[in-house]
Amino acid sequence: MMARATLLAGLAVAASLATGSAAQSMTQAEVNDLLRATPEVYNGLFTAAIIKHIADSCPDSIDPPGKLARVAYFFGLYNKARALGPDRGQIEAFVEDEAEQERMRQLVFTYLRAADVDPMNEQAVCAYASDQIAEGSAIGKRLREK
Repeated sequence: MMARATLLAGLAVAASLATGSAAQSMTQAEVNDLLRATPEVYNGLFTAAIIKHIADSCPDSIDPPGKLARVAYFFGLYNKARALGPDRGQIEAFVEDEAEQERMRQLVFTYLRAADVDPMNEQAVCAYASDQIAEGSAIGKRLREK
């Protein structure tokens, strides 16, 4: 029994070390491609970007999720990304990359335009947010009207 426990502990350490070395062998470009290609992560970041755009556009009428909800949401996304192999620094570099942020901003704008919403028209964005809240959509469930 003791030998089995030692073997399992050894395998856990080996798996941990293997994951760490795999992440170290990934370039930042590979990490970026991996995170973009993982819907659970990228769609989550996309949803957060839409909510941020709405909250920034509608500070007088729409409340974003509270701080605890945001922390829990991003921690969940971080854990999903981390399980793919990249280390914390690589994940942060991806999220903080200016070109990646611009790419996401353009995706948000494209999404809103497809919904017949001018992303630069605050009144239109706020009306869209109110509609999403009323519909109880995935985005609407995370927002609150003031």
